[in-house]
Amino acid sequence: MTNSPEAFKNQPFFSSSEGDLDLPDWSHGDERRQNIDDDARYQRRSHHHQHRRRRYHRHLYQRHLIELPKLEFSQTEYKAEVREDIPIQTSILQVRVTSLPVLDTSDMEIRVNDDNNFGIDSSGVLYNKRPLDYEQTKGYYLLKITAEYKGEHRNNPFGERITGKATARIYIIDTPEPPRFESEHYFFSVPELASTGAYVGTVKAVDDDNDLDAYILQDVRPPDMFTIDQETGIIRVGRILTSDKQWAYNFQVGAIDFAGHVTIAPVTVYLIDENNHKPVFMECDAYDGIHVKENMTEGTPVLMVLATDDDLGNNGVVSYVLLNDFGRFTIQSSNQHGQISTTKRLDRDGEDKEFYLTVVARDGGSEPHQDSCSFKVVVEDINDNPPIFDQQIYEETISTDHITGTPVLRVTASDLDSGSNAEISFSLQGNPDDMKYFAIDGDTGIISLTSPLQKSMANKRLFDMRARVADEGNPVLWSTADVRIQVVSSDELPPTIISQLPLFPAILENTTENTDVLTLCARSNVADSSIVYFTLLNGNTPDTNSDGTFAIRRQEHAEMCHDSTGVTVFVATRNLDFETVQEYSLTLQIVNDRNARVEKKIQVSILDVNDNAPLLQQFDGAVLENGDSTLITTIQAHDKDVSPQFRQLRYSFDPMASGDVRQKFALKTNGELWTTEPLDREAFKQYKIPIKVSDGVPAHERMTIYWITVQDLNDVPPVFDYLNGIYEVELPENREVGKSTGIKLAINDSDVVNVFEYQIVDGNGEQKFRIDEPTGDILVNKVLDYDHPVYDRNFTLRVRVYDGANPPAETNVIIAVTNVNDLQPVFEQINYTFTVTENTDCNITFGKVSALDPDLPHTVNQNILYYLSPVELRNFTIDSKTGDLSLKGCLDRESAKRGVMTLYPRANDEGGRGHDADPATVHVIIRDLNDNHPHIHRPENSYARIMENMDPEDVMPINIKLDDDDGGENGCPCTMEFDPGTPTAWLEKFSLVQIDGLRSTYRLSPLVSLDREQQKVYPLPFVTQDQTGRRGIRLFTLEVGDENDSPMSNGKSNIKVYNYQGQFPSMVIGAVYVTDLDDYDLDDKIFEVDATTSSDVANHFQVNLKGGNITMLKGTPAGIHLLRVKVYDRLREESAVGEVTITVVDLNLNAVMNSGSLMLASVRSHQMLKRNTITNTETLYERLKDQIGKIHKIPRNNVDIFSMLDVEDGVQIRYNCHSSPYYTAAKLDGLMMKNRLQVSKALGVDVTMVDINSCLYESKSPCGGKSCQHTMRPNLTSPLVVASSTATMVGVDITDEYTCDCGELEPLPSVCFSGFCYNGGTCVVINNTLRCQCIDNHNYGPRCELKNARFEKSFAWYEPLKVCDNSTFSISFKSNNPNGILLYMGPIVESPWEDYPKDFIYVFLRNWVLVTYIDLGSGTEKISIPIENNNNRIFEFTVVWNEKEMFFEVTDCGFNASMGSGNPCKVTIPYPHISIYPNFLLNVQGPLQIGGVSAMPSFASLSASYRWNLIPPKVESFSGCIMDMRQNQFLYDFNATDYAFMPIQPCDAPRTSRVVLGQQSIIIILASLLCLLILVLLILCLARRGRKTVSYPDLDRELVKETMGGTDLEAFGEKDVTHFDLKFLQVTPDGYVVKDEDSNLPDVTQDARQCLAAPLAKMPEGLSIGDFIDSNIKKVDQHHQDNVDDVRHYNISGDEMSVAASLSSLASGFHSTTGSSKSDIPFDYKNDWCQRFEKIAQIYGRESDQDEDSEYEFPDLPKETMTPVPATATINTKKSSVSFTTNETANFYTLPASLKKNATGSPSSSNPSSPLLRRNGDVNLKKNYCGVSGAMTLKAPPKGIIKLNPTEGDGQNQTPLKDCREMVTTTKNSKSGVETWC
Repeated sequence: MTNSPEAFKNQPFFSSSEGDLDLPDWSHGDERRQNIDDDARYQRRSHHHQHRRRRYHRHLYQRHLIELPKLEFSQTEYKAEVREDIPIQTSILQVRVTSLPVLDTSDMEIRVNDDNNFGIDSSGVLYNKRPLDYEQTKGYYLLKITAEYKGEHRNNPFGERITGKATARIYIIDTPEPPRFESEHYFFSVPELASTGAYVGTVKAVDDDNDLDAYILQDVRPPDMFTIDQETGIIRVGRILTSDKQWAYNFQVGAIDFAGHVTIAPVTVYLIDENNHKPVFMECDAYDGIHVKENMTEGTPVLMVLATDDDLGNNGVVSYVLLNDFGRFTIQSSNQHGQISTTKRLDRDGEDKEFYLTVVARDGGSEPHQDSCSFKVVVEDINDNPPIFDQQIYEETISTDHITGTPVLRVTASDLDSGSNAEISFSLQGNPDDMKYFAIDGDTGIISLTSPLQKSMANKRLFDMRARVADEGNPVLWSTADVRIQVVSSDELPPTIISQLPLFPAILENTTENTDVLTLCARSNVADSSIVYFTLLNGNTPDTNSDGTFAIRRQEHAEMCHDSTGVTVFVATRNLDFETVQEYSLTLQIVNDRNARVEKKIQVSILDVNDNAPLLQQFDGAVLENGDSTLITTIQAHDKDVSPQFRQLRYSFDPMASGDVRQKFALKTNGELWTTEPLDREAFKQYKIPIKVSDGVPAHERMTIYWITVQDLNDVPPVFDYLNGIYEVELPENREVGKSTGIKLAINDSDVVNVFEYQIVDGNGEQKFRIDEPTGDILVNKVLDYDHPVYDRNFTLRVRVYDGANPPAETNVIIAVTNVNDLQPVFEQINYTFTVTENTDCNITFGKVSALDPDLPHTVNQNILYYLSPVELRNFTIDSKTGDLSLKGCLDRESAKRGVMTLYPRANDEGGRGHDADPATVHVIIRDLNDNHPHIHRPENSYARIMENMDPEDVMPINIKLDDDDGGENGCPCTMEFDPGTPTAWLEKFSLVQIDGLRSTYRLSPLVSLDREQQKVYPLPFVTQDQTGRRGIRLFTLEVGDENDSPMSNGKSNIKVYNYQGQFPSMVIGAVYVTDLDDYDLDDKIFEVDATTSSDVANHFQVNLKGGNITMLKGTPAGIHLLRVKVYDRLREESAVGEVTITVVDLNLNAVMNSGSLMLASVRSHQMLKRNTITNTETLYERLKDQIGKIHKIPRNNVDIFSMLDVEDGVQIRYNCHSSPYYTAAKLDGLMMKNRLQVSKALGVDVTMVDINSCLYESKSPCGGKSCQHTMRPNLTSPLVVASSTATMVGVDITDEYTCDCGELEPLPSVCFSGFCYNGGTCVVINNTLRCQCIDNHNYGPRCELKNARFEKSFAWYEPLKVCDNSTFSISFKSNNPNGILLYMGPIVESPWEDYPKDFIYVFLRNWVLVTYIDLGSGTEKISIPIENNNNRIFEFTVVWNEKEMFFEVTDCGFNASMGSGNPCKVTIPYPHISIYPNFLLNVQGPLQIGGVSAMPSFASLSASYRWNLIPPKVESFSGCIMDMRQNQFLYDFNATDYAFMPIQPCDAPRTSRVVLGQQSIIIILASLLCLLILVLLILCLARRGRKTVSYPDLDRELVKETMGGTDLEAFGEKDVTHFDLKFLQVTPDGYVVKDEDSNLPDVTQDARQCLAAPLAKMPEGLSIGDFIDSNIKKVDQHHQDNVDDVRHYNISGDEMSVAASLSSLASGFHSTTGSSKSDIPFDYKNDWCQRFEKIAQIYGRESDQDEDSEYEFPDLPKETMTPVPATATINTKKSSVSFTTNETANFYTLPASLKKNATGSPSSSNPSSPLLRRNGDVNLKKNYCGVSGAMTLKAPPKGIIKLNPTEGDGQNQTPLKDCREMVTTTKNSKSGVETWC
């Protein structure tokens, strides 16, 4: 036997567990692990029990050798008699407790069961806590008194309960009691208009002595306001409430019994306000003429109006509206006021001079009262307009003899403002020399001559001045005008005005056009010309004729002016309006032929006429019914005429007013509208009153309809409506309190102001019902109980309704209570006790529990369902019908607390759909067996350490203490000794002796000095034995402490960093490793980066000087980095170099999200990276990658294990797999689950979980029984670092996050991003919404999801359904056959562990019946829905599951209800409701399989494994179309699968036709094939003879039109059928198309040469791309399948449907020029694939076969031999050269040893980077080329076959490839060829 501790550890005696039952809830005997030393690469496990209790005393008192303490009362029953009126806290009796043996009374507790009414102190005194009641208790109380000792006692080492019990009867002596009211304070309400005798409310007092005498009222103020019926307690109104009333009355009600006891209760009566007042504007007149300034900002306050209403509550709340806001005003109601404010700026200078507003005030009654107020708002002017001259230039002539002091001319101006802002004054400005001659009148603007003029000034002097006009506003505004006065001689006078008629013209405002206003005559004052020119100057304002109101015409009648010239002013436009302009100021300019001019100011007055009709203000009034003559309102109208005589308005009824209106209403001429008699609302609710107004002009009469509403008074008594009400019902006894009974009291009362008050006046025993006042519904007030013998079965209620003013109405209501299942079942016993023997009684029935349903007679079947909790089901089972309890396996007494396990069986009536019983308690006592051998109690964890190199004499011995979990005679005293199998070398190093005087205690001591470098840890095996001889092995771990005593040498280590999205921060990724046997000498070492490390690496990594930790800096690029670190040991003065290879891999989001997960048991993350140095085997990490790669048939490098997280039970692994895209999680987890056992066996570690997702386990779900969604959140700031001594993995720390929802769809983003549209769709933004433009809209959804797929006896895997508590799943299908699987989602392996989800759903078609099997964890259900036998119809199937039921429906299944009861297309199944753990979620750990199922265990096996109560049948795969698969809002994409038996195609994709052949046809075909075979052989012979002369022009162009094989590059299968221009496939090496008139390639090929990595070797003569196409066509023809289309898309950039990535891209590897070939770059068509040829390389390259992932299990078929790929090889007789081609990928090809010496080869001079190189006689090939070609020279080539063996390696160390071989066949002076088999 070897002395290696590793070998020793594997010996059988190391197993120390002997049948202990693993009970998760009670067992504490799990093995613990402790890491002795991570760097030492050793970790041990030790097994010991945490609970170590002594059982000796238990054994003794169980055998009655020791007696437990007891408590006893002095009496078993105490009695006392007291009066019921004793005060609270009165002592009633005292109990006494004795104990044997005597116990400390301070640890004694005494309690009484009725602690609501009684209390008991520590001395045993019983007292009352509440008043006692004789009547309710039937004269006595029965109490149970318990004493319990809480302290410790030596005879009670296990804390058994020590109690004593007694009873006490307290007899009550009845005493007279005063009455008591049912309410502590009564509140009632009554309408304010209630009449005398009106009902207020009822008070009720109860007297337990049954001697109630009368009710009285006290403190009613004013007296007699309310009265009470002394017998019934009904309170009524005593007298009519006065107008000066209060709104609340407070008084007392008293109840008197015959003994004279009086009980008082307060009463409050509130008055209910009646809406009998309308709002009134008390200050309406004061509002008239209110001013508001113009040009104020929007929202400027104008006026606060107030209308008062004497009503209360809502009836008194006033709101306001404006009848006409003119678009400039608004009103806001607030705090009973109405604030009027502006909505825009007002402009008084425009039209906003004044407004007539009408405000209507309405109260808040149900029929609101209203009032109105009309008033004028005047817009107050502000000085915002400067005065403007009528003319900008004034020109005048003046003669030299003009008399001083007389006027020369007059300037005029106007101001749009008003008031003082429009008052103007004039002044004159100019040269002082000019100013001394003239002056201006500041008020009139008349300019006069002040100094005489000289004759010399005539026709020479021009006075140029400026007139200034300013207003009186603040600030002052002004303007100027030029004044020019020309001096002329005295004989050049301006024209003279002779006459003006009339002098003071005045016209009416309604003057018509062309009416003459005045005539003016003027003389020219020119001797030789009498002509005078007149001009009417227009000013800047309307009153200065700015709008051309007036014009002039020459007077033609000479008699008017005689010898002068005349002009007439007339009305030119009809826009005169007195209300706008009352006077016009006209300026008439008169000029003669010498341009001498004069101006005449003419004032024209406008006279007012009655030209405006009055306008009535809109108003709807209201009046209270039954009132005397009442003023309703005053009608108001507005007349724009200014003159008072035109504003004399008269109001009257319009002739259309009815006689009824004229009879009931009166209208005064001033507009007052009155009623003439009381109105009755019940007769007419509204009156239409037409009113007209007139200002005296018949044409100005105006009429408006006014609606007057008659407001209601409560004057009609209520009556019950038996037609619309419900007055008799049956009511289940479990109707909830507050819910309606179904009784609906309907009331007929034509009043609308009713406030009904309901009362149940009789029949309402125990107040079981109440009436909902707003609705009149009778509600349940207290819990009903059908089993109540008196009250709760039939009720006849007397109901009263009162409207507050009229006599009440009464009626009877009948309520019949029916019995329901409202009582929970009850176990026949509260406690059960059973006994079993540990490790012996296994899988037996050991007892039974039984429950009864109180709702059922005991003689009938109780229909009880029994069940246990999920935790209890781990060790026990219960028969759901009988209650029989059974064991699962065996029990271990030592794992149970005190040797007892406690269960709490549940029971539910109605077969699980009813009520739960209170759990019973079942104690399972486990008999002890001596099944445990002693364990090491001390030292803790069976571990100790001794430093190395110490003298044995200096080492402190180790004391080992033993203990035994078995108690009594099965336990200690115990012995221990070295196991006989202990290595001799160990025995020579240690001694073990028992310590005298200490039982079960031993001393372990070293005999020699220990060396850690020789052995670090000694797992010492000891045989331990109890006193009965039970013995076994226990391990004691002894570690040798470390000293720095070993030399150091160079070391190598590896670190792999998965840098998530390249965003990891600067962080420590590991430590430098050098070879050193010492483990704890880090403090002696110094680390620094070696100078041989490249600067680039040194810039991205830092090394800690003392600890040697390596820090990777943020931004480190992906790649391999070599870091060399110099390590110096200061203690030993040694140096070494640690070489660290750091591989940085960038990991993107898809790599993390599309990841699989699993858990490995009994291993830690750092152990995954440890390599066995003895056997030199790979690490567990590498072996796991290998296993995953084998599952998916991909290389190890395509597997990334990027997260290893230590958890309690092992390590959680997350990984991804990739070829082109990343594999989906559904595929990874599904296939891992199917291969779990094989992986576990290969690794030697159990895979205990696949798909780490707590949502899948309802008992562990963080959301309980609710929806649960699992997401992964990568941590960007804190990576996960896992390290061993020589390897480190820096991965992504994944946090599992859970949301308790159904994964609702998030709002769509507003910006397009990659991946938003699926299947090659293009994202566009339309109206800020993302849209996808798809290949077509028929097959693709909103985001280009493929909505349908054709299944032909195949299957596909998809992501499973989400875990939702309210889920809807729908799928549509059209079936070719009557049978077929639609979907299956459930387990795909037999139950791998205890709580693995058992849920599943299985939907299939069987003989045109749609069958569904579903199990949500509470039992399997089968649902069948027949559908129409029609393979041309599309059927839609929907299934809904929630917490109440499951619903299934086939929309329009083709059958109607006449064929059977109910709707045959719909099925609803309620759940068996078990409240303790309801199962209504579909938790499935497996993929959603559509169309069929992959290979998995039979349904019978699955059913037995998961205990389904039904076995689903096996059905064939589906044939037809499946479409529109949805869960809730999520639409499935049928292309979103990477695991399918056949490629996914849309339903309308073309299909290969099938031909059914008869017997004769077969004979004909066979004969034809035979002839064809002979012909083919003949052609082949001819072809081989002429092979060398074959050139591309002779190729058959039709070859490229043949069918090409389908290849799924992206693991998505065939995608589309598209026709291509296949000319690109017929291309010569020079870039020309074969047999094409235009032989040049399109532009796409002109740039193809750019993707060539390097110049290529010259293509051998006779070879073309046609050879390639020809050979592959033949391959495909041999493997053709029905589902293969003619032309494929070959995905280059990941876009599965990209046309750009089609076969046309084959041309990208060629070069051509226009006209002729000018390229000197040869093209290697088989090797140099170029970028666009890459995918074809993947298809036909050697490794393409490795990427197929279908796991569909086919029957074993013989493997087909790959057809050899022919090639050419030629022998040159002079140089003996061999040219050859291969179709393989390898690093190197090695010639046979016999040929290596005479083989030579060199690169072509024209192509230095040719892939064919020579090295040491070997052919060196570039690995990234698929296939090789080149030339090799053999000095003496042998005749026959030359074998080239493909190898892998670096040129020095090569490994043969096992599955491929190359052969080069040569013959002297003849052709040769190459053939390849793989």
